[in-house]
Amino acid sequence: MNIKKTGYLLIFICAAILSIYSFSLLAEKTYILFDIGEMETKMLYFEHILLFVIFYLIFRLVKNNYIRLTGIGFFSLIYMILHQAATAFIVDCIFLLVLIWLGEIVLVKVRKSCVEDGIIARYLNSFSTGSLTYIIFICVLSALHLASKKGVRYFTLGLAMLVVVTYILMIFFKIIVPIVKNNTEKKKDFENKNFFCIGSAISLSAILLQIGRINITLDYDSLRYGLRSLSVLIGNTGIYDNLGTVNDVYVYPKGLEILTLALNTKKSFGFVLSFSYICAIMVLFTVFEIVKVCSEKRDDKSWLAVVLVSVTPAIMNMGLSAKTDMITLLMQLISILNMCLYVKKRHSYFITFALIALLASIIYKPTSLLFSFGIGIANIIYIVTDLIKNKNKIKNLFGFAYLSVLPIAAIVLVYARTYILTGHIITSVYSSVWYKLGIETKYPYTIGDYRSAGMNMSSGESVDIFYRLFQLFISPTNETHIYIASPTVLITVLFIILAVFTVRYCIKNKGNKDIFTYIMIILGVDAAVSLFSLFILNQVDGNYFILLFALVIIAVCFLVEDSGVKSLFYSLIPCIAFSLLITGVTNWAGIRGLTESPKYIRELGIYNHHDRYIDKEVLGNTDSNFVDVYMDLMNLGNPRTLLLSEDNLLKILSADIRTYTDITGSGGNSAVVRTLDNFKDYLHYADIKYICVEDEYLEGRERAADVVRYLLEDGSTEVYKDYGDVILYKVMIN
Repeated sequence: MNIKKTGYLLIFICAAILSIYSFSLLAEKTYILFDIGEMETKMLYFEHILLFVIFYLIFRLVKNNYIRLTGIGFFSLIYMILHQAATAFIVDCIFLLVLIWLGEIVLVKVRKSCVEDGIIARYLNSFSTGSLTYIIFICVLSALHLASKKGVRYFTLGLAMLVVVTYILMIFFKIIVPIVKNNTEKKKDFENKNFFCIGSAISLSAILLQIGRINITLDYDSLRYGLRSLSVLIGNTGIYDNLGTVNDVYVYPKGLEILTLALNTKKSFGFVLSFSYICAIMVLFTVFEIVKVCSEKRDDKSWLAVVLVSVTPAIMNMGLSAKTDMITLLMQLISILNMCLYVKKRHSYFITFALIALLASIIYKPTSLLFSFGIGIANIIYIVTDLIKNKNKIKNLFGFAYLSVLPIAAIVLVYARTYILTGHIITSVYSSVWYKLGIETKYPYTIGDYRSAGMNMSSGESVDIFYRLFQLFISPTNETHIYIASPTVLITVLFIILAVFTVRYCIKNKGNKDIFTYIMIILGVDAAVSLFSLFILNQVDGNYFILLFALVIIAVCFLVEDSGVKSLFYSLIPCIAFSLLITGVTNWAGIRGLTESPKYIRELGIYNHHDRYIDKEVLGNTDSNFVDVYMDLMNLGNPRTLLLSEDNLLKILSADIRTYTDITGSGGNSAVVRTLDNFKDYLHYADIKYICVEDEYLEGRERAADVVRYLLEDGSTEVYKDYGDVILYKVMIN
């Protein structure tokens, strides 16, 4: 046995041992065995084993690529129809196409000077540009007080029709620069090999698994703000309206929520969730293109990277959520892709688009500033060192700099909302900066000692970094937020492989030195930022590090020898199987199984969250009083209501709800309820018409109970209706 085969055998053994060890710890200290044993989970695994077999047979037996794609598309569509996700997915694909074509129109003049070599890079840059343009449109309409909920939908529909017509006409008259067809010989022999068929079938079934459960995995943060844009983001005139919210999460930069406003409906959350899922698919395309650019058009290496990303729970589970992690990761990877293209082409065009995507990332997620700043630093380090070392000149350095107006305008307009509502430009972990500078905030927000359960600074308490690393990379037995967004031991094994491959590369001194240098710089900087985050944060979530996980996969697939792709894939099979097992039982909502099949023909199209949750029989809770509360509130015209309960039903049903927990919890301002007069002031400020109180919520919450009682005794409220364990009060404050 030669040394290479021995090496890959050792990887297989290491992967198997680590996977078994990690599973044994999880089995001992978590509920994973119980979750696996549930019928819903068994059916999930059964369906996807069946999908794997179907896709494997298609790849193995069908040689014609068009027939392959038809077969894959047919079974994928049937699967999505059975799990009530097809309509939302198709509509969102159309919306995505409109954004891409909008970007193509905006960039039509630019691309007469320079154009991307390949359709993927081109469309990704067009998507970045089109998305920013659309967000700017909505912000401007809001500034002009024209962005009502209906106004946004009508505008989006009109814009879509205009974009489609314009783009078709520009194609017809040959105004749009045609896509450059790369004539470089591609090595596609592997597409008929058995390992390719196995890996592709695994990847496709893993991707479909996510959309199969997308309608039921409604996580806390998504229900809190991501899916509630119609009540917590946009008012009667636009996104700058005062909506009576009292928590930092409602004044984060809302780039994604603005982008998906037109997709947000009262009846179904499927359209918003499907957009995140499509962003996850675009991440896979981006990873494919990065590795392809880095490895001299090696499709097999790119394919392997896609397979590994698609089975990584930390990354793909984010495609189920309305949280902003996935689109942020997409923008960061698009930036890296353009820098890789710059390394190859030495043209400022790609630096410009790297900057555009990087700046775009910070309008989607506030904490992305840390990791995007790291990418920016890495890009600068590479460019400067390259210019000094190789004395390479950048072609037309400032020729496309004017395009940066788009992300800058979007940043100003999106962050303007935060400034208008709070008095400072950004909240979350950065609030402590304003606090130390003595900058006051607007009522009813606060910038005191910010203590969030999420990504917040530690207060100097000691952090066991080795324990955190063990939880992150081996077995998250005591970290729920890592467990549901776990890289699994797959990333651990890939880190080990990366170290070996890097040493081998340095010894053998292979070609592609510039790309190798850039990849190492970007990976090193992001690893340092991630390690710093592990050290300073009070609580660690697995999704904070998805960029690092993606970069590790990219680096390994780039460095693997041309003849080693097959061997590397087979050696990682234990980790891949373990990752798929974890993916099947984890998501941010903690829901098991897949979306149920439709019972009626009318359910074939859209998963109607509203009607399902309003049906007590469907809920399995005929005693739920919140359904009755909701019906009464709707009869009253959906007045703004303050909720004192942990029940999410009124949020799911899209009632105009503000919560007491938001006011007094992390990111809120407990001073609002410190005195009765303070609370009355808030009720008036927020235009609260009714207060809904659940008896169970008041247990152990003395201050909340006092507030409810004092308001009633004061005559500031009166009982509108008593539902037993729930009471609806009418606010009498003028």
